[in-house]
Amino acid sequence: MRANWDVAALRLDSRGMFGDRQYMWVEGEPHVHVRHHAGTVSGRGCQLTQREDPGLTGIEPTPVEDGVVLSQTAEIEQHRVGPPALFVPRRPDIPAHRVPVRVWSWEGEAVDQGDEAAAWGEAVLGRPCRLVEVSEATPRWVEGNPALGRVGFCDGYPLTVGSTTAFARLNKHLESVGWPPVPINRARASVILSGLDFGDGSCFPEDYVAAVSVPTEAGTLVLERRKACGRCPVPDTDQLSGERRTHVRSALGKLGRTGTHLDSGLFGTDPEIFLTQNFIVHLPPGVSDVRTADIVRGAEVEATLTETTNWVPVPR
Repeated sequence: MRANWDVAALRLDSRGMFGDRQYMWVEGEPHVHVRHHAGTVSGRGCQLTQREDPGLTGIEPTPVEDGVVLSQTAEIEQHRVGPPALFVPRRPDIPAHRVPVRVWSWEGEAVDQGDEAAAWGEAVLGRPCRLVEVSEATPRWVEGNPALGRVGFCDGYPLTVGSTTAFARLNKHLESVGWPPVPINRARASVILSGLDFGDGSCFPEDYVAAVSVPTEAGTLVLERRKACGRCPVPDTDQLSGERRTHVRSALGKLGRTGTHLDSGLFGTDPEIFLTQNFIVHLPPGVSDVRTADIVRGAEVEATLTETTNWVPVPR
């Protein structure tokens, strides 16, 4: 599903943006992939993502107090007829409503949101699917470690942090080879930092940000860098139309963004294309897990820098 990029503030709790990836579409039946990792099979309950189904960009969720409203974006409606908007009331988080789900290597339980929501999703996406919500009774921990905090249905970390400088450099390269610039929402980043420029024309400065201290009404919130973000086809996917090309990751490769994680024991040795960084959240002292703290758009923050980043380039 797509996200709202134009917000006045981010409301954060211990699992990242409040309500972020609270809901997820999962496979209703086993599915053979035809796009990303073509030929592999996702079983019932496995997450659906834009990697395999760009049509998810056409689903717009609007959270309400007692559930979520699902609708199709205007861009998608121009190309195909789908069902009208649907209000999905939140189902109680009880054992009878929980189903097994999987997000990459994590396996747990989530709250199935019923047959009406499933039928709506199948009408839009054209294949069996189910809508599920995070179960508070079966939390998911970052890297399986409760000390690092909880996450919803994101890839594995509460926040993704990027920079305006990085995208300016990416777009400069795209324009130099005849491709149009891309909007910053291609990174699907939670936080975009401006004012970071080390004078190195090839540097993506968020790689060297170890932590970000953010003043909030509840106290100082600290974001801590945890893992470089290896990119799948999503940066190549238009977040309005679902159209996919390969020029963004190709450009990142030409800019020297292919490498391996420095901590190969934890994150593996396979080469990846890196754009943005994954961060965890440390709430202000005295702020409990059930409370939130707001990051106001345009707020001045303090970045703690490091001389080294957390990934190693692969020689071309």
